[in-house]
Amino acid sequence: MAASNIDLPVIDLKKAQDPAKRLDVARKLVHALETVGFLYIDNAKDLDSQKLMTNTRWFFSLPDEEKQQLSRRQWNPFSRNRYRGYFPLQEGEISYKEGFEIGQEIPPDDDTIHPFFNEPNVWPAGLEGSRAFHSDMVEYYYAATHCGAEILRLVSLGCDLGEEWFEDMFFPNSLSTLRLLHYPARYGDVPDEAVDDGTVLCCSEHSDSGFVTLLDTFAYKGLQIRLEGGQWLDVPCRPGSLVMNIGDMLSAMSGGRFKATCHRVVDTGVDRMSVPFFFEPNYDADISCIMPSGPVASSSTATTLQQFCGKKSKVAGGTQYGTWLIEKMRSFAEYRDILSEFKFGSSGSRA
Repeated sequence: MAASNIDLPVIDLKKAQDPAKRLDVARKLVHALETVGFLYIDNAKDLDSQKLMTNTRWFFSLPDEEKQQLSRRQWNPFSRNRYRGYFPLQEGEISYKEGFEIGQEIPPDDDTIHPFFNEPNVWPAGLEGSRAFHSDMVEYYYAATHCGAEILRLVSLGCDLGEEWFEDMFFPNSLSTLRLLHYPARYGDVPDEAVDDGTVLCCSEHSDSGFVTLLDTFAYKGLQIRLEGGQWLDVPCRPGSLVMNIGDMLSAMSGGRFKATCHRVVDTGVDRMSVPFFFEPNYDADISCIMPSGPVASSSTATTLQQFCGKKSKVAGGTQYGTWLIEKMRSFAEYRDILSEFKFGSSGSRA
């Protein structure tokens, strides 16, 4: 059954710079998070979609042997990285995509952070265009970081908390990730698990785990969101806009007030590219506080947070974001065995 389109709210960050309009924009953003949980972001400063698309195409057009050198250890025994870098297409899986991930460079001798998260980035080198790719990706990463911070300032303003409620959670060492994705068109046999009521999937149904996701779809179709009644709706292309949604943790910290909406990507018969930026806190950020404006703010913090994190996302071993994220990632097959190689204390630091 074909999905119908949905009209998503539009948040104009340029309009939010007008002091006379800023609170109205903030309240419109909060209303969008309380209802559909997905929206468009316009006029995000310094986030050049055309340049990003050029770089994404450049990377995925590299020969397989060049990309293989940037792979994580799971696919490249010579790599020291287990988390950052390239991951290849996995034949036979529901999620049918290849990708490349970068994060903030955190000093490797920082023993307060699980070593999984302070790996160095890996970059193409010695190729025409590799230096431009490196500098452009770093530039985009930090512009997206500032955009995420501005969005959370608006969220807290719209909840009558001022603008600084989230600020110290994300700086100086955010765990945010920029992920370049390429979804090839599926040909031949498709696994039964990748077909839902006749619809072929290239990314299975899920909600994001962290705080804020900023997605550039480059006007490719295929993204769908699921309403509470179970109906799947297409997210229409809006060239020049980012698609924004939130993850389980921000939903939990709002006491369930904000919606971490389930979504998926369906196969459209063409090569598809997209770039999500996952805006995430510092490793040691305190995630135990429910936002005061939430409807359950007066409840016990620990009980409320676990209640809204869901069965697979309960806080374990403390209230640090990094500790929670590790436990979340243990539920993912691609990380479970890797994480078991590390020994770390109850706080998430190295033992």
